[in-house]
Amino acid sequence: MITSNALPPSDLFPSGDSPKSTVDSNDASTSRAEEVPGGEARSGKMSLFDLDEALCVLMDSAVEAAEANSGEIPLELQQVLLDYCETFGQKVDNIARYIRSQEFEAANAESEIERLKRRKAAAENRVTRLKSILKFFMRARGIRSLKGRLNTISLRKNSQDSLILTDITKLPSDFLRASLTMSDREWQNVLSHLPEQHVVRVRFENAEAIRREADTGRLRTALATGNVIEGAELRREHHVRIT
Repeated sequence: MITSNALPPSDLFPSGDSPKSTVDSNDASTSRAEEVPGGEARSGKMSLFDLDEALCVLMDSAVEAAEANSGEIPLELQQVLLDYCETFGQKVDNIARYIRSQEFEAANAESEIERLKRRKAAAENRVTRLKSILKFFMRARGIRSLKGRLNTISLRKNSQDSLILTDITKLPSDFLRASLTMSDREWQNVLSHLPEQHVVRVRFENAEAIRREADTGRLRTALATGNVIEGAELRREHHVRIT
């Protein structure tokens, strides 16, 4: 939900007018019915304070409608928003305040997300470093477990071997995946023809233009069946578990 950011009357009425003051008759505005003694209704002009509240309500409605309609605002609500903008086109400052307030809220949220991401990464790194120290200490001392009053820290074998890439440059081509980045036009040229001196072929024969990475799935399968492959090996590592 988008929160309302209505400005206080002092900001909306710098001349000292109260929120009940009538907006200048030259301003186009939407009339509303107000009850008066005797049951009669009279038409009054919406103040800037009312305008700000109306915009917040409209935008809240638009967001809710879009969420319930696969991201699309219903046509009738779109028309209401268009009518609002046309009717209060001269109230630019009020609309601009709303937009800035939402941009400010979005920027604050983005900043908080980045801060929490950094905090999460730092916490994960501390856990990884401490577990590495524990694993080194326990393996060096031949200790299988450390028992406390409430927790037990144990050193156990992983459920499967870890793939250790010692030197990716020595891996056979069958165990490498090549990823290319090119325009669609270049890709179509590759599909249609690749003459000896074609500019695309010349370009991608350059090793620096191609990013290579290990095909870990095929490597793991080949090594698990007993194949010896230079540049890779399977090794059963240990992990730290706290119970």
